[in-house]
Amino acid sequence: MKAWFGRLSLRYKLTLAALAVEAVMLALLIANGVQHTRDELQQQAERHVRETGQTLAGALLAPLAQRDDASVGEIVDALQRDGGLKMVAVRDSSERLVHQSGTEGTRDDFRVMQPVTFAGQHYGEVALVLSGAFIAEARARYVRESLSIALAALLVTGVLLALSTGGVIRRFEVLTRASRRMAQGDLDVKLTGEGEDEIGQLIGTFNRMAESVRFNIDRARENEARFHAIADYTHDVEFWLSPEGKLLWINPSVERMLGYSVGECLDQMRFPADIIHPDDRGAAEVQLRLALRGTSGQGYAMRICRKDGGHFWVAVNWQPIHDASGVYQGIRASLHSIDDLKATEANLRLAIKELRTAETLQRTYLEETEQERARLVSLLSAMNLGILFVAPDGRVIYHNPVFGRMWMIDDSAELIGLPVHEVLTRSAATLAEPDHFSRHLRAVLETHESSESYEIQMTDGRVITELDYPVRDREGRFIGHLWIYEDVTRERQTAERLVYLAERDALTGLYNRHRFQQELARTMLDSDRQKMQCAVMFFDLDEFKTINDSYGHRAGDALLIRVAGEISALVRRNEVLARLGGDEFAILLPALQDNEAEALADRVVHAIAQIPFRFEGQSLRVTTSVGIAYYPAHAVDADDLVARADIAMYQAKDAGKNTWRVFRADSAADSEMRTRLSWGERISNALDKGLFQLHFQGVYRADDGALSHLEALVRMTDEHRPDQLIMPVHFIQRAEKSGRILDIDRWVVHETIQLLAANPCIPSIAVNLSGRSLSEPSLPQTIGNGLREAGVNPSRLIFEITETAAVADLQDAQRMIEALRQLGCGVCLDDFGVGFASFAYLKHLDVDTIKIDGIFIRDLPNDPDNQVFVQAMVSVALGLGKSVVAEYVEDGATLALLRQFGVDLVQGYYLDRPVAAHPALRAEACSA
Repeated sequence: MKAWFGRLSLRYKLTLAALAVEAVMLALLIANGVQHTRDELQQQAERHVRETGQTLAGALLAPLAQRDDASVGEIVDALQRDGGLKMVAVRDSSERLVHQSGTEGTRDDFRVMQPVTFAGQHYGEVALVLSGAFIAEARARYVRESLSIALAALLVTGVLLALSTGGVIRRFEVLTRASRRMAQGDLDVKLTGEGEDEIGQLIGTFNRMAESVRFNIDRARENEARFHAIADYTHDVEFWLSPEGKLLWINPSVERMLGYSVGECLDQMRFPADIIHPDDRGAAEVQLRLALRGTSGQGYAMRICRKDGGHFWVAVNWQPIHDASGVYQGIRASLHSIDDLKATEANLRLAIKELRTAETLQRTYLEETEQERARLVSLLSAMNLGILFVAPDGRVIYHNPVFGRMWMIDDSAELIGLPVHEVLTRSAATLAEPDHFSRHLRAVLETHESSESYEIQMTDGRVITELDYPVRDREGRFIGHLWIYEDVTRERQTAERLVYLAERDALTGLYNRHRFQQELARTMLDSDRQKMQCAVMFFDLDEFKTINDSYGHRAGDALLIRVAGEISALVRRNEVLARLGGDEFAILLPALQDNEAEALADRVVHAIAQIPFRFEGQSLRVTTSVGIAYYPAHAVDADDLVARADIAMYQAKDAGKNTWRVFRADSAADSEMRTRLSWGERISNALDKGLFQLHFQGVYRADDGALSHLEALVRMTDEHRPDQLIMPVHFIQRAEKSGRILDIDRWVVHETIQLLAANPCIPSIAVNLSGRSLSEPSLPQTIGNGLREAGVNPSRLIFEITETAAVADLQDAQRMIEALRQLGCGVCLDDFGVGFASFAYLKHLDVDTIKIDGIFIRDLPNDPDNQVFVQAMVSVALGLGKSVVAEYVEDGATLALLRQFGVDLVQGYYLDRPVAAHPALRAEACSA
């Protein structure tokens, strides 16, 4: 490139050089214009966003303080729509997103986070986003227009330069060579060829100039030495600008004051424009243009930016410079730091402003204080807590109306200014322990720290809690006590009621099985320590199921309540009467002597036989069979004792009922006991060793035969013959008797949840819950925790509850069904139709599905009566909005008839049999 340029003539070199210089200058001007335009637009945009944020914060203060989300949304939507904002988001003081209008911005957008505060209270914050796209558009338009002008100017300049350069080049070459010699230090150059034309005159002028240069250089060197001796060591920044505003010289003080070197200022900066603070630059450039016209000035104040990013105030003084001939050479200016002076002026202005507004502020503060006091009094009066403010000297400053009502103090009594001891003496309420409260009161008044909650017992049964908080001013000085009183009587009563419900039978109010087991364990320990015997008495109502089936469960429930009342009158204070479930009752007799248990059993038998029970005009006679087992004579632990009392009860039934029997260890009883204990051990062993497994049977849609869901059925593996499975009919009833059914239910639920978690695409699975599990209050929480931990959608888990178990304890069943539905699980009422009052109880059980008992489905095509029953059950269930499942579908004719009746789902051996590896669980079925 250089070689090519070197081969060009001077004419073209001058032309290209001039064009290049002009192009560079135009590019700099365009770049400078773009920068100024962008800076100005950014400043306007940022100022607009800040002002908008401050305005919005003021507008949102009241809605945020009142938690009026709707008003917040209206204000934000209106501002985002009419204010040209890209996004507005409002969060409250707890970081909750109250409302957001618009979408998130990009990196080029303008963002402002404006806190919403008032009187030192933080109510939230507002995020605003203004699109920065308009800056890019303005910059592009400016560049296009400037480039068009620059290209036109370059074209005109090139044409003029090409025409003006001609034959003068050669004579200029002479001057060039002479100039080169002078540049090399040869000041004795003198040219020939002076003439009348311009170049001749230029040569003459060059000769005279060379002579003058020799003279002036000598003088300049002397003057320069004197100048630098003065200028370089001044305290202020001194500089010289050409008439065009170009920096010609600057003294070294610039490095000390601004951090820039002399070379940086001369070579790289538009001094002083680039160092002026952006906020002052516009006005300062106007002054600079006026100064460059030859005017003088002093004391102009502006801010100057240092290289490290800081800034300070300076006073600028300038005056024009003329040479010896009076020709204008630019301006000489100085920068003198006045930072201290500006700080002093600002402080004086602030002080004056504060003095002028002091009186206004005082009036405003008084008004606001009075308003705040009114609001505070209203708030404290509306609270349901007793509030008492006490001064450091123990005198009352304030109390709200609730405090007076809580302590039964007359509303007309004036308490302000009284000592707190005297205030409480005016209370009509009587303390249960006045001495303890007096000591507590003295201790609280002596301390300046927060105290723990103190309970105050009243003789009327109320319980009031007291909390003490120290009150301090802004400097942390103690200015009194805040006492908060709360009547927690209802909460305590509720807690006691919950404890009562946890260990009481909901129907009869007697102890439930859980509390009975606790009392039995404690009584057996006491018997061991005291070397005395105790006994367990088991009894149930003979033919109770017949009463339920014949007269309905309402009659059965009323009879159970009557029996519980009659037997409660027979037991002593230290004896425990409990309802274990259904019609089963137990009595725990501690510290027995002689034949007390037999005597009580005889009274129980006679008392129940003599109960005059009438229901809906019908007289009913009920009897009981009672079994007695002694500890330690008949058993060594609680399970054995309960089992032997149960066996004794059945011995009484075998003896003709309406009697009692003490456990008799004959061969039949031993055989039954061994069978029960053996199965109890086998069930426990199966749970410990993982011998239970799940088989699955499909439940299909009746209309198209598609799989709806699976039912999980538990099986036990025979430990001694692993290839043999033990069906539920052999161990479920015994597990219910021993209580291990609860563990089996939990195992089935856990395994099903894990299977659903491991296979997200398999169908829903139904599991069966036993009647004992319905009374377990912690079971829904266990199920919910398992579903959350495994990440399983609750709707994929369905629970089947038998109708007999549900109506046996309707309240427990209703609570369990409601809890499962709140979790999101499906609920099915199994074995529907076996009870006498099935239709009556269906409206009380909020289930999704009913499953018709198999006794109505077997041989359905050949049994007209069952056809009528099934049609009735389907009609009622569908009318109540519940789907219907029919089980035991064993042939095509039955399936066709069920479809005709409108049954939704079907299940049975005709469709598939229960297997461990059901096709719906296979990987290829899942992927399909």
